Amino acid sequence: MNTPMMEESDSTTGGFYGRRLSQHLGMEGDCLLRIKREGQLALAMTRLTCSQFVRERTAVIPSEPAFSILQQLGDLDRHSCWLAGRPRYSGAFGAGTVSVINLMDNPQCEFKGPFDAVQYYVPQTALDEFAREHGAKPISTLKWSRDQRDPFLSTLSSVLLSAVEQDPTSNQLFVDQIGLSVLAHFAQTYGGMRPQGKAAGGGLAPWQERRAKEIMRARLASNLTIADVAAECKLTPSHFARSFRRSTGVAPHEFLSQLRIDEAKRLMLSTKLPLADIALICGFGDQSYFTRVFSRNVGASPGAWRRARSEG
Repeated sequence: MNTPMMEESDSTTGGFYGRRLSQHLGMEGDCLLRIKREGQLALAMTRLTCSQFVRERTAVIPSEPAFSILQQLGDLDRHSCWLAGRPRYSGAFGAGTVSVINLMDNPQCEFKGPFDAVQYYVPQTALDEFAREHGAKPISTLKWSRDQRDPFLSTLSSVLLSAVEQDPTSNQLFVDQIGLSVLAHFAQTYGGMRPQGKAAGGGLAPWQERRAKEIMRARLASNLTIADVAAECKLTPSHFARSFRRSTGVAPHEFLSQLRIDEAKRLMLSTKLPLADIALICGFGDQSYFTRVFSRNVGASPGAWRRARSEG
């Protein structure tokens, strides 16, 4: 699986995700992506698989101020959990169901049956910062009924899994936004977060909108993130994404994608550059990704669009 969004080896990080998680559980798995806010980890996503039917009860997971949210992609015969040495639950988990564990509780797990799941790792500090940002009370814990599916999380997980299989260097703003949506979902739906008073209702100030558009135009070919643009506007990533949509009517990643398409059209009409070169110049990463995005938005492939205009 293509995972170029990883920024450092999982073995060098302290959080219970990525290779540390897969090795502890005795499964195949690696960190697919990390979402950072203000330089701090806010969310990590790990894909876990194992074809072995029976696995032993794991060792105790050392305490840390974070949560592990496990969503089953396939049916699991049985998932048993112990907290501080005491049985917590044991039973089957269908595809789409979710289990939430507070890593402060020294959990142990045992799984039976083929295993395919994603784990979201959420530090308590990320929840605290998210609540402060929205004027809400601190989030004391995350919880979800283990026999219930979470269709909203299933949709977001599917989008993220698809995104990381493509070239993320030209998709970073989009991935960041989906990651922030996952964090917001956990904070509100699992943590009961409710903003105090009126939510911030305004869009960007004129200078902020101007600066955001300037940096996106100037860095079409770079691995631009929401955090990069938000920092230029003196805003947090989630506040910026929300305000940008209110001001422009589109999400930041949609605006950036349209800028890239417009520049690609200009280069196809004014130069004889190969499509592969145009794809790189405009930040699409490679020609196949350029073709998919262009065709979806324009209704014709870049080659067909260029030929139609040169013949006309």
